[in-house]
Amino acid sequence: MAAHEKEHAGKDPISDEREERNPFTETGEEDVTTGHGEIEPFAETDEHKGVDTKKPEDTAEDLAAKRKRTEMDTEARRKAKKKSKRALRKKQLIKQKRDYKHSLKLLNVLDECITDEQKHEEEEEGEEEELIKIFQEQQKRWYRYRSLRRERLTAMKLLREQFIKVIKKFEDYCREVFSDEDSEFDN
Repeated sequence: MAAHEKEHAGKDPISDEREERNPFTETGEEDVTTGHGEIEPFAETDEHKGVDTKKPEDTAEDLAAKRKRTEMDTEARRKAKKKSKRALRKKQLIKQKRDYKHSLKLLNVLDECITDEQKHEEEEEGEEEELIKIFQEQQKRWYRYRSLRRERLTAMKLLREQFIKVIKKFEDYCREVFSDEDSEFDN
């Protein structure tokens, strides 16, 4: 311990620690990069960096694994595509059903409107026919009234003429009677 303390006596403890950690100052056989998490540039596990030092069996296994991954990816894409197609079809079906229901409702409303309009027109035609019948009946009554009035007028004319004739006869008779009386009085 005393020797260790003499060795470190004039040195800074922090710099001693740095020297202990500094990979460039170390001369040991251990890998410089293993302590810092770095990967060796030509390691067999590194597929994308450096030169490929793998054996052909490893390459075949890697290709099989890649093929399997691509198949799984394509299968996953296919399933996702099917799901999206199903979802799209489902949405389209829902939209078609909604549109169909709305169109049925619209058709029902239009049918009701048309039937109401037809009923209204029939009622108007019925009212017009009633009014025409009433008018025709009134015309018939008016014609009857006019014909009765004409008949009465003609009957009154005949009666008047007869009355006038009777009065003239009566006047003539009265004149004769008065003239006979006057002549009697005069005699």
